[in-house]
Amino acid sequence: MNVMRKTGIATNHPLDPLTADEIENAVSVVKRAPFCNDRVKFETVELAYPPKSSVRAWSPGERLPRQAFVCAYDTSNGEVHECDVDLDNGVLAAHEIVPGARPAVMIDEIVACAENVAAHPDFIAAMARRGVTDLSNIQVDPFSSGNFGFEDEQDLRIVHCWVYYRTGEYDNGYAHPVEGLNVIYDLNREAVVQVLDRTVTDLPMAEQNYAVRFDEVAAGLRDDLRAIEISQPDGPSFAVDGNQVEWLNWRFHVEFNAREGLVLNDIRFDDGTGPRSVLYRAAVAEMVVPYGDPSYGHYRKNAFDVGEYGLGRLANPLKLGCDCRGYIHYFDGVVVDTAGAPVVIENAICMHEEDDGMLWKHTDYMTMDVEVRRSRRLVVSSIATVGNYEYGFYWNLYLDGTIELEVKLTGIMNTAGLNDVSGDKYGTQVAKGVVAQNHLHLFCARLDSAIDGDENSLVEVNVVQDPMGEGNPWGNAFRAEETVLKTEDAARRCRNPDSERYWKLVNPNRLNAMGKPTAYKLEASSMVRPFHHQETLLAKRAAFLDHHVWATPYDPEQRYPAGRYVNQSQGDDGIAAWTAAGRAIENTGIVLWHTFGILHLPRLEDFPVQPAVKCGFSLMANGFFDRNPTLNMPPSVDGGPA
Repeated sequence: MNVMRKTGIATNHPLDPLTADEIENAVSVVKRAPFCNDRVKFETVELAYPPKSSVRAWSPGERLPRQAFVCAYDTSNGEVHECDVDLDNGVLAAHEIVPGARPAVMIDEIVACAENVAAHPDFIAAMARRGVTDLSNIQVDPFSSGNFGFEDEQDLRIVHCWVYYRTGEYDNGYAHPVEGLNVIYDLNREAVVQVLDRTVTDLPMAEQNYAVRFDEVAAGLRDDLRAIEISQPDGPSFAVDGNQVEWLNWRFHVEFNAREGLVLNDIRFDDGTGPRSVLYRAAVAEMVVPYGDPSYGHYRKNAFDVGEYGLGRLANPLKLGCDCRGYIHYFDGVVVDTAGAPVVIENAICMHEEDDGMLWKHTDYMTMDVEVRRSRRLVVSSIATVGNYEYGFYWNLYLDGTIELEVKLTGIMNTAGLNDVSGDKYGTQVAKGVVAQNHLHLFCARLDSAIDGDENSLVEVNVVQDPMGEGNPWGNAFRAEETVLKTEDAARRCRNPDSERYWKLVNPNRLNAMGKPTAYKLEASSMVRPFHHQETLLAKRAAFLDHHVWATPYDPEQRYPAGRYVNQSQGDDGIAAWTAAGRAIENTGIVLWHTFGILHLPRLEDFPVQPAVKCGFSLMANGFFDRNPTLNMPPSVDGGPA
């Protein structure tokens, strides 16, 4: 493995994330504000994006004004403060209090919660009733509490804790769920609100480990694998300048922030006529994991991992373990802790090239002349550990202009003890007394469309059969029927397998050689439906799940489909509320939102650690080029250019 240099410190693009120095400067400005006191903590310090028009007009060497967005919260009274900081002049440019908002759950708050719960006398007594008096290896998992309309929780900022036992420091605690015991914890007061000891069940004690440090695992390791080496003797085909990347025909900018994690900006493809824009911004803007067990406290499991925690805050420092091979370029990520101090996540983003097999091939049967080309892709990835689960986000760029997001899901399933209410009706017993519950992983991608410019439209395509009769006497005719979705309420769309429905982003002002609008097609291969009732508050909070496709006119303030403040939200902000306005989305700046994911009915094979499963989507050129854009690829010998 060859590791290339990381991103530079100097700001050379208007969308570059804040540096550690800029974060410190922004925090120092906020700390001088009249509302700030020693009970104020920081949730977010990130770049306040300059207007899109300014970014479009920017040229290398030019420097746009730098501003920071700061979210701080007062733990003494619950007030949430949004601040805009002018970094060039070191002043507070704007400030407002956001009524009813609750910030995300921060990492140091999770650590403090686990320690405080384990030391609480009511918790110690509850564990003693289960025969556990040594709590040195107890595992307390704070879980976002959701919102269920409980009056005694309306003014609190809380988490709901699950409990697991470990037989030793490195033992897999998810093999030993402490069923029936939960804790409500107030993050602002740093205090236990209530220890809920609902029922006592047998504690599963059989160990279920996966790490090579355990003798039983090490003893079973196979010894018949032979090395696969990846060699790039001439180095990679990409070039990096700060956070800007060029790879063959592609040009784009890499961003990292605390909430969304990995973001790609200003994605362009040069087809020989110059770089043509495809997307202005691409990010995973929200996700939710609703569970299907109604017993005891399990109904509270519906974590919004982007809005309630932040994929960037939980990103892995890949210096500790990266699954990439070959020449690798790493980008660091910078987030903040609750004190407002910058925290550098080393190697938060990995970028490398991969061989992708056959690109195209044809054998001319008249001459037996064979032409074949190999494909490759550029992979830009980041991995986040959200409690028990790992999510790998892989943005893949291909030679033919395809953009793909592949999400890999692995880690350990959240487990429960076998109780007398649910048994294994709503899950799978993966070990004796251990149940992995049915759940879904549902994501929403925000794709700021820029097909050959910022004036785009969304087109729905349905395949229809012509009726038998004159013009179709043999009953074989079928065709694609296109409908322009002209308003955002009309663009609330769901899958329809009967018509093989799909959607295109088009530029009606730019025509291809056949006189049709240039376009990209959404290949939506991972559409699933949720299984909660619409009467629930979860349905309101996660309204983005109601449709697989949404489209809104571009609004820089509308970045998160479940709203800006998701933690314990009421569901009155977000994409359902925005699209009720019915704004026009034809031939204008639009954002496409795509909901996708996985229904997970657990298998025995998913425990004690789950083999990675995949979901995602791709955007494929559909009349964007006048012909196959990869005809310039040279023949290859042994995987390399001839």
